[in-house]
Amino acid sequence: MNEPYSQWHAQNSAPDLPLAAHYKSADPIRWNGSMVYPMYTEQFGRTTTLLSMTLLSAAPPAGLRGHGIGLSVVGGYIDLEGRQLAGIDVWSDALARGTTVTLTPTGPDALFTLTPVWVDQSGVQRSWMGNYGILIEDTPDGRIALWCSVGEGPPNFANLVVGLGTTAAPVIATPKEPVAETITNTDMPTAATPGSLPYPNGTPAGYAATSSPASTAPRSATTAAAQAYSPTATPDTSGTVASAEQNRGRPTAAESVAPSVGEPGEQRPVERGAETGYRGALYDLGVAMFGRGEEEQACGLWAQAAAAGHPGAGYDLGVVLFRRGDLAGAEGWWRTAAELRDLRAMAGLAELLDRRGDHAEARMWRARAADERAAEAGQPVGPY
Repeated sequence: MNEPYSQWHAQNSAPDLPLAAHYKSADPIRWNGSMVYPMYTEQFGRTTTLLSMTLLSAAPPAGLRGHGIGLSVVGGYIDLEGRQLAGIDVWSDALARGTTVTLTPTGPDALFTLTPVWVDQSGVQRSWMGNYGILIEDTPDGRIALWCSVGEGPPNFANLVVGLGTTAAPVIATPKEPVAETITNTDMPTAATPGSLPYPNGTPAGYAATSSPASTAPRSATTAAAQAYSPTATPDTSGTVASAEQNRGRPTAAESVAPSVGEPGEQRPVERGAETGYRGALYDLGVAMFGRGEEEQACGLWAQAAAAGHPGAGYDLGVVLFRRGDLAGAEGWWRTAAELRDLRAMAGLAELLDRRGDHAEARMWRARAADERAAEAGQPVGPY
Protein backbone atom coordinates (compact mmCIF):
# COMPACT_ATOMS: atom_id res chain seq x y z
CA MET A 1 0.00 0.00 0.00
CA ASN A 2 1.27 3.42 -0.94
CA GLU A 3 -1.41 5.49 0.78
CA PRO A 4 -3.09 5.50 4.19
CA TYR A 5 -5.78 2.87 4.65
CA SER A 6 -8.12 5.47 6.07
CA GLN A 7 -8.42 6.87 2.55
CA TRP A 8 -8.02 3.51 0.85
CA HIS A 9 -11.02 1.75 2.31
CA ALA A 10 -13.36 4.62 1.46
CA GLN A 11 -12.50 4.39 -2.23
CA ASN A 12 -13.75 0.82 -2.62
CA SER A 13 -17.26 -0.38 -3.21
CA ALA A 14 -18.47 -3.92 -2.67
CA PRO A 15 -17.86 -6.30 -5.58
CA ASP A 16 -20.60 -8.52 -6.94
CA LEU A 17 -19.22 -11.48 -5.00
CA PRO A 18 -18.07 -11.28 -1.37
CA LEU A 19 -14.36 -11.49 -0.70
CA ALA A 20 -14.78 -14.96 0.83
CA ALA A 21 -15.87 -16.28 -2.58
CA HIS A 22 -12.58 -15.14 -4.12
CA TYR A 23 -10.26 -16.93 -1.70
CA LYS A 24 -9.07 -20.16 -3.30
CA SER A 25 -6.67 -21.05 -0.49
CA ALA A 26 -4.86 -19.25 2.31
CA ASP A 27 -3.07 -17.22 -0.36
CA PRO A 28 -3.94 -13.52 -0.66
CA ILE A 29 -6.04 -12.16 -3.50
CA ARG A 30 -5.44 -8.93 -5.36
CA TRP A 31 -8.44 -6.69 -4.85
CA ASN A 32 -8.56 -3.10 -6.09
CA GLY A 33 -4.78 -3.08 -6.36
CA SER A 34 -4.03 -4.39 -2.86
CA MET A 35 -3.23 -7.80 -1.44
CA VAL A 36 -6.06 -9.01 0.80
CA TYR A 37 -5.39 -12.00 3.05
CA PRO A 38 -7.93 -14.39 4.55
CA MET A 39 -5.62 -14.62 7.58
CA TYR A 40 -2.35 -13.34 8.96
CA THR A 41 0.30 -16.00 9.64
CA GLU A 42 3.63 -15.74 11.44
CA GLN A 43 6.06 -18.48 12.39
CA PHE A 44 7.68 -18.44 15.83
CA GLY A 45 9.53 -21.74 15.57
CA ARG A 46 11.06 -23.24 18.70
CA THR A 47 11.02 -20.03 20.75
CA THR A 48 8.40 -19.38 23.42
CA THR A 49 6.96 -16.07 22.29
CA LEU A 50 4.96 -13.20 23.76
CA LEU A 51 2.31 -11.93 21.34
CA SER A 52 1.00 -8.44 22.13
CA MET A 53 -2.17 -7.09 20.50
CA THR A 54 -3.60 -3.59 20.79
CA LEU A 55 -6.67 -1.96 19.28
CA LEU A 56 -5.58 0.96 17.09
CA SER A 57 -9.03 1.93 15.82
CA ALA A 58 -12.44 0.45 15.16
CA ALA A 59 -15.42 1.30 12.95
CA PRO A 60 -17.67 -1.77 13.07
CA PRO A 61 -20.80 -2.02 10.90
CA ALA A 62 -24.04 -0.84 12.48
CA GLY A 63 -25.89 -3.53 14.40
CA LEU A 64 -22.86 -5.69 15.11
CA ARG A 65 -22.93 -7.04 18.67
CA GLY A 66 -19.23 -7.73 18.94
CA HIS A 67 -16.07 -8.03 16.88
CA GLY A 68 -12.50 -9.08 17.43
CA ILE A 69 -9.81 -11.38 16.12
CA GLY A 70 -9.41 -15.14 16.32
CA LEU A 71 -5.99 -16.46 17.33
CA SER A 72 -4.95 -20.03 16.51
CA VAL A 73 -1.62 -21.77 17.14
CA VAL A 74 -0.19 -24.57 15.02
CA GLY A 75 2.53 -26.83 16.38
CA GLY A 76 2.17 -25.36 19.84
CA TYR A 77 -0.36 -23.86 22.23
CA ILE A 78 -1.49 -20.69 23.95
CA ASP A 79 -0.55 -20.72 27.63
CA LEU A 80 -3.55 -19.06 29.26
CA GLU A 81 -3.90 -19.14 33.05
CA GLY A 82 -2.40 -22.60 33.24
CA ARG A 83 -4.41 -24.01 30.34
CA GLN A 84 -2.97 -25.11 27.03
CA LEU A 85 -5.29 -23.93 24.25
CA ALA A 86 -5.06 -24.25 20.49
CA GLY A 87 -7.22 -21.19 19.86
CA ILE A 88 -8.93 -18.23 21.48
CA ASP A 89 -10.98 -15.23 20.37
CA VAL A 90 -9.82 -11.78 21.48
CA TRP A 91 -12.68 -9.27 21.48
CA SER A 92 -12.44 -5.54 20.96
CA ASP A 93 -12.73 -4.57 24.63
CA ALA A 94 -9.74 -6.73 25.52
CA LEU A 95 -7.85 -5.35 22.53
CA ALA A 96 -8.62 -1.81 23.66
CA ARG A 97 -6.88 -2.49 26.99
CA GLY A 98 -4.00 -4.23 25.27
CA THR A 99 -3.44 -7.96 25.58
CA THR A 100 -0.33 -10.14 25.73
CA VAL A 101 -0.43 -13.92 25.53
CA THR A 102 2.29 -16.56 25.67
CA LEU A 103 2.74 -18.88 22.69
CA THR A 104 4.60 -22.10 23.48
CA PRO A 105 5.92 -24.32 20.67
CA THR A 106 5.74 -28.10 20.74
CA GLY A 107 7.70 -28.52 17.50
CA PRO A 108 10.16 -26.69 15.27
CA ASP A 109 7.57 -25.23 12.88
CA ALA A 110 5.19 -23.56 15.33
CA LEU A 111 3.17 -20.66 13.97
CA PHE A 112 0.15 -18.57 14.83
CA THR A 113 -2.66 -17.21 12.70
CA LEU A 114 -5.12 -14.35 13.11
CA THR A 115 -8.41 -13.74 11.32
CA PRO A 116 -11.47 -11.52 12.00
CA VAL A 117 -14.38 -12.81 14.09
CA TRP A 118 -17.65 -11.08 14.87
CA VAL A 119 -21.10 -11.49 16.44
CA ASP A 120 -24.00 -10.45 14.21
CA GLN A 121 -27.12 -8.64 15.34
CA SER A 122 -28.89 -11.92 16.11
CA GLY A 123 -26.11 -12.98 18.50
CA VAL A 124 -24.52 -15.58 16.23
CA GLN A 125 -20.72 -15.68 16.21
CA ARG A 126 -19.31 -15.78 12.70
CA SER A 127 -16.14 -15.86 10.65
CA TRP A 128 -14.84 -17.07 7.27
CA MET A 129 -17.75 -15.56 5.36
CA GLY A 130 -18.91 -12.44 3.58
CA ASN A 131 -16.50 -9.59 2.97
CA TYR A 132 -13.91 -10.56 5.57
CA GLY A 133 -10.21 -10.07 4.97
CA ILE A 134 -7.00 -8.49 6.22
CA LEU A 135 -4.59 -5.90 4.87
CA ILE A 136 -1.10 -6.02 6.38
CA GLU A 137 0.87 -2.82 7.02
CA ASP A 138 4.22 -2.12 8.64
CA THR A 139 4.03 0.69 11.20
CA PRO A 140 6.82 3.20 11.99
CA ASP A 141 7.27 1.75 15.48
CA GLY A 142 8.19 -1.64 14.05
CA ARG A 143 4.89 -3.36 14.71
CA ILE A 144 2.43 -4.89 12.26
CA ALA A 145 -0.98 -3.31 11.73
CA LEU A 146 -3.77 -5.60 10.60
CA TRP A 147 -6.58 -3.72 8.87
CA CYS A 148 -9.52 -6.10 9.20
CA SER A 149 -12.81 -6.15 7.35
CA VAL A 150 -15.50 -8.23 9.03
CA GLY A 151 -17.92 -10.16 6.86
CA GLU A 152 -20.97 -7.95 7.39
CA GLY A 153 -21.70 -5.31 4.75
CA PRO A 154 -19.29 -4.10 2.06
CA PRO A 155 -15.52 -4.47 2.49
CA ASN A 156 -14.25 -1.94 5.00
CA PHE A 157 -10.76 -2.54 6.33
CA ALA A 158 -11.25 0.10 8.99
CA ASN A 159 -13.77 -2.14 10.81
CA LEU A 160 -11.00 -3.29 13.13
CA VAL A 161 -7.35 -2.20 13.12
CA VAL A 162 -5.07 -4.20 15.39
CA GLY A 163 -1.43 -3.54 16.14
CA LEU A 164 0.64 -6.56 17.04
CA GLY A 165 4.19 -7.34 18.03
CA THR A 166 6.12 -10.41 19.03
CA THR A 167 9.10 -10.87 21.31
CA ALA A 168 10.85 -13.87 22.80
CA ALA A 169 9.65 -14.74 26.28
CA PRO A 170 12.24 -14.34 29.06
CA VAL A 171 14.43 -17.39 29.44
CA ILE A 172 14.70 -17.00 33.22
CA ALA A 173 11.45 -17.96 34.90
CA THR A 174 9.65 -15.00 36.45
CA PRO A 175 6.24 -14.73 38.10
CA LYS A 176 3.54 -14.48 35.50
CA GLU A 177 1.74 -11.19 35.12
CA PRO A 178 -1.91 -11.55 36.15
CA VAL A 179 -4.10 -11.80 33.11
CA ALA A 180 -7.54 -11.76 34.69
CA GLU A 181 -7.99 -8.06 33.94
CA THR A 182 -7.39 -8.45 30.23
CA ILE A 183 -8.76 -11.91 29.65
CA THR A 184 -12.27 -13.07 30.44
CA ASN A 185 -14.12 -16.25 29.62
CA THR A 186 -17.78 -15.30 30.09
CA ASP A 187 -20.79 -16.58 28.21
CA MET A 188 -22.31 -15.07 25.11
CA PRO A 189 -24.76 -12.23 25.90
CA THR A 190 -27.44 -14.15 24.04
CA ALA A 191 -27.77 -17.71 22.89
CA ALA A 192 -25.75 -18.33 19.78
CA THR A 193 -25.64 -21.29 17.50
CA PRO A 194 -22.19 -22.88 17.65
CA GLY A 195 -20.32 -24.03 14.63
CA SER A 196 -20.00 -20.85 12.64
CA LEU A 197 -16.22 -20.64 12.90
CA PRO A 198 -13.21 -22.40 14.40
CA TYR A 199 -13.72 -20.74 17.78
CA PRO A 200 -17.41 -21.05 18.74
CA ASN A 201 -19.01 -20.22 22.08
CA GLY A 202 -17.02 -17.02 22.50
CA THR A 203 -18.20 -13.72 23.88
CA PRO A 204 -17.79 -10.12 22.79
CA ALA A 205 -16.60 -9.34 26.33
CA GLY A 206 -12.88 -9.91 26.47
CA TYR A 207 -11.15 -13.19 25.64
CA ALA A 208 -12.90 -16.44 24.88
CA ALA A 209 -11.03 -19.71 25.10
CA THR A 210 -12.58 -21.64 22.28
CA SER A 211 -10.48 -24.64 21.40
CA SER A 212 -9.72 -27.95 22.93
CA PRO A 213 -6.47 -28.34 24.89
CA ALA A 214 -3.35 -28.46 22.76
CA SER A 215 -2.95 -32.16 23.40
CA THR A 216 -6.02 -32.81 21.24
CA ALA A 217 -5.52 -30.02 18.75
CA PRO A 218 -4.28 -30.44 15.17
CA ARG A 219 -0.55 -31.06 15.11
CA SER A 220 0.32 -28.50 12.46
CA ALA A 221 -2.56 -26.39 11.26
CA THR A 222 -3.60 -22.88 10.56
CA THR A 223 -6.77 -21.06 9.81
CA ALA A 224 -8.30 -20.29 6.42
CA ALA A 225 -11.59 -19.39 4.83
CA ALA A 226 -14.02 -22.26 5.23
CA GLN A 227 -17.02 -21.17 3.22
CA ALA A 228 -15.60 -20.22 -0.18
CA TYR A 229 -15.95 -23.81 -1.40
CA SER A 230 -18.76 -26.26 -1.89
CA PRO A 231 -17.69 -29.75 -0.79
CA THR A 232 -19.32 -31.19 -3.88
CA ALA A 233 -17.63 -28.87 -6.34
CA THR A 234 -15.49 -30.32 -9.08
CA PRO A 235 -11.99 -30.88 -7.70
CA ASP A 236 -9.09 -28.92 -9.10
CA THR A 237 -6.53 -31.51 -10.15
CA SER A 238 -3.69 -29.07 -10.77
CA GLY A 239 -2.19 -29.21 -7.28
CA THR A 240 0.27 -31.54 -5.57
CA VAL A 241 -0.35 -33.96 -2.74
CA ALA A 242 0.76 -34.72 0.83
CA SER A 243 -0.76 -37.40 3.14
CA ALA A 244 -4.00 -38.49 4.93
CA GLU A 245 -5.31 -40.68 7.77
CA GLN A 246 -8.19 -43.00 8.76
CA ASN A 247 -11.38 -43.38 6.72
CA ARG A 248 -13.76 -43.90 9.63
CA GLY A 249 -14.47 -41.95 12.78
CA ARG A 250 -12.66 -38.72 13.45
CA PRO A 251 -9.82 -38.11 11.01
CA THR A 252 -6.47 -37.29 12.56
CA ALA A 253 -4.26 -34.45 11.48
CA ALA A 254 -1.61 -35.00 8.83
CA GLU A 255 1.91 -33.77 9.37
CA SER A 256 2.76 -30.74 7.27
CA VAL A 257 5.58 -28.28 6.85
CA ALA A 258 4.62 -24.87 8.16
CA PRO A 259 5.46 -21.87 5.98
CA SER A 260 8.11 -19.38 6.95
CA VAL A 261 6.74 -15.87 6.78
CA GLY A 262 9.80 -13.83 7.65
CA GLU A 263 10.69 -11.62 10.57
CA PRO A 264 8.17 -9.31 12.28
CA GLY A 265 7.86 -5.97 10.54
CA GLU A 266 8.10 -7.29 7.00
CA GLN A 267 5.23 -7.41 4.52
CA ARG A 268 4.43 -11.04 3.90
CA PRO A 269 3.72 -12.03 0.33
CA VAL A 270 2.83 -15.70 0.20
CA GLU A 271 5.46 -17.59 -1.75
CA ARG A 272 4.70 -20.76 -3.66
CA GLY A 273 7.06 -22.70 -1.41
CA ALA A 274 4.68 -22.04 1.49
CA GLU A 275 1.76 -23.77 -0.18
CA THR A 276 2.46 -27.17 1.35
CA GLY A 277 2.20 -25.73 4.83
CA TYR A 278 -0.94 -23.79 4.04
CA ARG A 279 -2.85 -26.68 2.54
CA GLY A 280 -1.77 -28.87 5.44
CA ALA A 281 -3.00 -26.16 7.77
CA LEU A 282 -6.37 -25.99 6.03
CA TYR A 283 -6.67 -29.76 6.31
CA ASP A 284 -5.78 -29.83 10.00
CA LEU A 285 -8.27 -27.11 10.85
CA GLY A 286 -10.90 -29.16 9.02
CA VAL A 287 -9.94 -32.10 11.23
CA ALA A 288 -10.54 -29.95 14.31
CA MET A 289 -13.95 -28.86 12.98
CA PHE A 290 -14.92 -32.44 12.18
CA GLY A 291 -13.90 -33.56 15.65
CA ARG A 292 -16.24 -30.96 17.15
CA GLY A 293 -19.14 -32.14 15.00
CA GLU A 294 -19.02 -29.17 12.61
CA GLU A 295 -19.13 -31.26 9.45
CA GLU A 296 -20.02 -28.50 6.98
CA GLN A 297 -17.18 -26.32 8.22
CA ALA A 298 -14.83 -29.27 7.91
CA CYS A 299 -15.97 -30.02 4.37
CA GLY A 300 -15.43 -26.41 3.31
CA LEU A 301 -11.88 -26.42 4.66
CA TRP A 302 -11.09 -29.84 3.20
CA ALA A 303 -12.40 -28.76 -0.19
CA GLN A 304 -9.99 -25.83 -0.20
CA ALA A 305 -7.08 -27.95 0.97
CA ALA A 306 -7.84 -30.66 -1.60
CA ALA A 307 -8.18 -28.13 -4.40
CA ALA A 308 -4.76 -26.81 -3.38
CA GLY A 309 -3.32 -30.33 -3.63
CA HIS A 310 -3.69 -32.01 -0.22
CA PRO A 311 -4.50 -35.73 -0.72
CA GLY A 312 -5.67 -36.38 2.83
CA ALA A 313 -8.24 -33.62 2.52
CA GLY A 314 -9.48 -35.02 -0.78
CA TYR A 315 -9.73 -38.50 0.65
CA ASP A 316 -11.52 -37.45 3.86
CA LEU A 317 -13.92 -35.24 1.92
CA GLY A 318 -14.67 -38.19 -0.34
CA VAL A 319 -15.42 -40.33 2.72
CA VAL A 320 -17.93 -37.79 4.04
CA LEU A 321 -19.63 -37.50 0.66
CA PHE A 322 -19.71 -41.28 0.28
CA ARG A 323 -21.46 -41.62 3.63
CA ARG A 324 -23.98 -39.03 2.50
CA GLY A 325 -24.71 -41.04 -0.61
CA ASP A 326 -23.10 -38.56 -2.98
CA LEU A 327 -21.15 -41.11 -4.98
CA ALA A 328 -20.33 -38.72 -7.82
CA GLY A 329 -18.84 -36.20 -5.40
CA ALA A 330 -16.90 -38.90 -3.58
CA GLU A 331 -15.54 -40.23 -6.86
CA GLY A 332 -14.36 -36.78 -7.93
CA TRP A 333 -12.35 -36.11 -4.78
CA TRP A 334 -11.02 -39.67 -4.52
CA ARG A 335 -9.91 -39.51 -8.14
CA THR A 336 -8.03 -36.28 -7.44
CA ALA A 337 -6.25 -37.86 -4.46
CA ALA A 338 -5.63 -41.12 -6.31
CA GLU A 339 -3.96 -39.34 -9.21
CA LEU A 340 -1.57 -37.98 -6.63
CA ARG A 341 -0.75 -41.45 -5.25
CA ASP A 342 -3.00 -41.72 -2.21
CA LEU A 343 -3.43 -45.48 -1.75
CA ARG A 344 -6.68 -45.27 0.22
CA ALA A 345 -8.22 -43.05 -2.43
CA MET A 346 -7.19 -45.56 -5.09
CA ALA A 347 -8.98 -48.32 -3.17
CA GLY A 348 -12.12 -46.24 -2.65
CA LEU A 349 -12.18 -45.15 -6.27
CA ALA A 350 -11.79 -48.74 -7.45
CA GLU A 351 -14.75 -49.78 -5.29
CA LEU A 352 -16.96 -47.04 -6.75
CA LEU A 353 -15.91 -47.95 -10.30
CA ASP A 354 -16.80 -51.58 -9.67
CA ARG A 355 -20.21 -50.54 -8.35
CA ARG A 356 -21.06 -48.77 -11.59
CA GLY A 357 -19.65 -51.57 -13.74
CA ASP A 358 -16.39 -49.96 -14.87
CA HIS A 359 -14.36 -53.00 -13.92
CA ALA A 360 -11.44 -52.33 -16.28
CA GLU A 361 -10.61 -48.98 -14.70
CA ALA A 362 -11.17 -50.43 -11.24
CA ARG A 363 -8.58 -53.14 -11.98
CA MET A 364 -6.17 -50.47 -13.24
CA TRP A 365 -6.42 -48.52 -9.97
CA ARG A 366 -5.96 -51.64 -7.86
CA ALA A 367 -2.90 -52.56 -9.91
CA ARG A 368 -1.55 -49.08 -9.54
CA ALA A 369 -2.07 -49.24 -5.76
CA ALA A 370 -0.20 -52.55 -5.68
CA ASP A 371 2.65 -51.02 -7.65
CA GLU A 372 2.80 -48.06 -5.27
CA ARG A 373 3.09 -50.43 -2.31
CA ALA A 374 5.79 -52.39 -4.11
CA ALA A 375 7.67 -49.20 -4.89
CA GLU A 376 7.51 -48.19 -1.23
CA ALA A 377 9.00 -51.59 -0.36
CA GLY A 378 11.77 -51.16 -2.94
CA GLN A 379 10.38 -53.81 -5.28
CA PRO A 380 10.11 -53.49 -9.08
CA VAL A 381 6.79 -52.30 -10.46
CA GLY A 382 5.01 -52.97 -13.71
CA PRO A 383 3.09 -50.75 -16.12
CA TYR A 384 -0.43 -49.69 -15.25
